[in-house]
Amino acid sequence: MIAKAAIITAFDPFTFKGGIETYTIQLVDLLENHHVNTSIYHTGLVNKKHDFHNDYLGRLYLTGRMLLENDKDYDLVIANAFYGLGYFPPRVKTCNIFHLTHMGFAEKIKDVVPPSQYLEWKFLWGELSESVSSYDRIKIAVSESIKDELSKYYGFSDAKVVPHGIDTNIFVKSDKVICRRKWGIPEETCVGLYVGRWDILKGCDILEEIIYMKPDLYWIVILGTGSDKDAVPVRENVKVIEQIEHEKMNEIYSAADFMLFLSRYEGFGYVIVEAMACELPVITTNVGIAKTILKKEPFDVFLLPDASYGKEELIHSCMQKIDFLKNNRGLITEVSREGRRIIEEDYSLSSWKNTMSGALGLLEV
Repeated sequence: MIAKAAIITAFDPFTFKGGIETYTIQLVDLLENHHVNTSIYHTGLVNKKHDFHNDYLGRLYLTGRMLLENDKDYDLVIANAFYGLGYFPPRVKTCNIFHLTHMGFAEKIKDVVPPSQYLEWKFLWGELSESVSSYDRIKIAVSESIKDELSKYYGFSDAKVVPHGIDTNIFVKSDKVICRRKWGIPEETCVGLYVGRWDILKGCDILEEIIYMKPDLYWIVILGTGSDKDAVPVRENVKVIEQIEHEKMNEIYSAADFMLFLSRYEGFGYVIVEAMACELPVITTNVGIAKTILKKEPFDVFLLPDASYGKEELIHSCMQKIDFLKNNRGLITEVSREGRRIIEEDYSLSSWKNTMSGALGLLEV
């Protein structure tokens, strides 16, 4: 019987907003629903000095050591990513949740970042931190893609897959005309959507060229945290929206005709399932959850080549798939309907809760 649990994460999820922080709050809610009292250990609680050259790594290490001093109070420890590397060796039941692998990440983006950054991600955060943080722990991957990377790069063959889940009551299709009027989007035009940081790792360089090559399309650009709005092309057919409330994103998905997801690497890809839940076709690179969902019919026609094929090949493929989408309304109806069905069945928040409860042992009597 699990009565008390501790979660190790990088930042306070109630003050810092990001994907892992949202996930952590969902974990807390899940544990509390099973009557498990939960404490959160994060770097903001660290007030000791360390001798690490990398301050972030040092603070993460001390966060884990802080838990080590108190772990007798807990029945279960859950660590996000490699953040639990300082909790070593684990002395109570411990789960490590892999939202990505830095070894896999580094290999996918090595051609678009400086060599020093590539080496840091591969060896410091990957080979060192992720390896150490996995010792004698239950390993949970957020997608089949991450499970494959754990086996390929670290030799971990025992990871369980628990895909992320979204609230399908929030992410549901709304009336397109009403949504376009509300957000000032032209009603009689084909609308493409981009959601994420304006960052080369997210494929903004590819989108920028497509915007210039497709002046007949209207683009909605929803910028994520850390983006420079001034870097987005200033054109009459581009609408940039910042700091939108997450609960209103269904209106944006409903206003668009398709979403273009160009990330060079992704562990899961929340916005892919959010868009599909809102019956929006997604043209995406072969990353994260797309490797699982879009390899199947009827979605496979919208799966782009891997980013390793090169920028020009990606641009050419994007252009072809956008034209194909515009000229095949019957297929769009099928893709929209099937997308919603798959998300409801396999990637809903209730599905995640059931699967995660089993993986964490919360269903044990």
